[in-house]
Amino acid sequence: MTSISESLNPTAGQPDLGVYMSAPAPTSDRLRPMLRSALQSIVGDENFLDDSGTRNEYSKSTLPKSTYSAAIVRPKSAEQVQQIVRKLGEFGVQWHCFSRGKNWGYGDRCAATDGQVLIDLGRMNRIVEINEELAYAVIEPGVSQGELAGELLKRGSRLMLDVTGAGPDASIVGNILQRGFGHTPYGDRFSQSCNYQVVLPNGDVTHTGFGDIDASPVGHVYPYGLGPNVQGMMPQSKNGIVTRMTIWLMPRPEAIDGFGFKTDDDATFSQIVDCIGRLRQAGVIDSVVHLANDLRVASSQPIMQSIQSGDGPLTAEQRQHIRKELKIERWNGLGGLYGPRYLVDAKRDEIKRTLGKYCKVRFFKQWQVNLLKTAAEKAPDWRIANRFKNFVHTISDVNDLLCGVPNSNHLEGAFYRNRPESGEVTDAGLIWTAPVIPCRGDDALTLVKTMEPIANQYGFDLPITISPVVPRAAVCITNISFDKRSKSQAANATDCHMQLKQAIGEKGYPSYRASIVAKR
Repeated sequence: MTSISESLNPTAGQPDLGVYMSAPAPTSDRLRPMLRSALQSIVGDENFLDDSGTRNEYSKSTLPKSTYSAAIVRPKSAEQVQQIVRKLGEFGVQWHCFSRGKNWGYGDRCAATDGQVLIDLGRMNRIVEINEELAYAVIEPGVSQGELAGELLKRGSRLMLDVTGAGPDASIVGNILQRGFGHTPYGDRFSQSCNYQVVLPNGDVTHTGFGDIDASPVGHVYPYGLGPNVQGMMPQSKNGIVTRMTIWLMPRPEAIDGFGFKTDDDATFSQIVDCIGRLRQAGVIDSVVHLANDLRVASSQPIMQSIQSGDGPLTAEQRQHIRKELKIERWNGLGGLYGPRYLVDAKRDEIKRTLGKYCKVRFFKQWQVNLLKTAAEKAPDWRIANRFKNFVHTISDVNDLLCGVPNSNHLEGAFYRNRPESGEVTDAGLIWTAPVIPCRGDDALTLVKTMEPIANQYGFDLPITISPVVPRAAVCITNISFDKRSKSQAANATDCHMQLKQAIGEKGYPSYRASIVAKR
């Protein structure tokens, strides 16, 4: 078996992907007949797509501009992926692969440049194995989090999946390779994966860790092999195409308690961030806590659709009205506690003792959420009752994610103040900017005070979520939402994104995940 370093560059110690990375795009928007015929023979006529209608469909993006592919190929197996990348390499044609194409706000299904061949891995959607004893699953890139969560439920499994707010249709493998994160103790999803089957740029296949030992189960449960850990070279790169992956599943604990808190005061918010950092480092909180500003919480609520996107940023009075209607404050936190009942109760006591010094902390269990949902369904359609319904809606959606149940309700945030008639996410205007900061209150406030004025200057609100994905650092998810039908808004969104990236970079806060906006 060829090593990864040999496959990236057979003649030197440093990776050099050559034509696989930097070959010029085809001068025509059509592939050469010989290449076209070769790709058709690999995947079949029905899975080689180069008509203008399909290419237009694949170029749909939430970004202000998208890129146009030369063709789309839809392989069914790792063997077909091997043949595809070898053939594209022979002709010096660039490729871009994706799992299910739900990378909204960063690039969707689009490559960084025009003229590339898109490798759509959506047909590779097998759940190869679910191992109840060792708590892992082996999956292909086309498996969505809804499909795996549904299969676990169907089997009556003792295991649960960490899920994100990207909806049931989002790829698990794709999200992990972007270092996406969820909510549970397995929320740092990349760290809960191993044994990647990878097609390298020269078409060879390798496995990370001990996955290349066919007779051994160790590759599924131990992430390292002998020597360098090359698994870290796969995320956010073109070093290979991951065609299979082992992910670790969490044994469903005896108790899952949610907790929430909120504050209107920035100084108190800073103290809360510091406290959560200490609790994460101490292991009292071992899951991802999400601290959302009022705009983030409101972004998925119907109230936002009554406010037009072309009116500039919301006024202080409008934001205060929204907070009152939704029973939220400027900063709102939600997290989960997991484990045996006695341990969760002990964690609750410690959180009350520490975090409770700065704000009121409310805890909730699944049966309480069910009770609230029943009450909300029976409540009359009155204004005060609707506030209660909005509150229950928010708690219920978050509780689903804490318990490993994906839902599509959080996708409503993509339509912040601008819901297209189609209801399709790709018809909305959306750019994410996602800096990383130390998990410290001063850094959180510095970030907010740096980014919000820039967004407002360009005419946009800035929904923000600050999430300590690891005990010592937090990923901050912010987004610019705009009307794609407006050329001026689209141009402003691009300029705003670039200035935000520059400003946070100068503060020492790099983005954890890149958008192809920056590459055009």
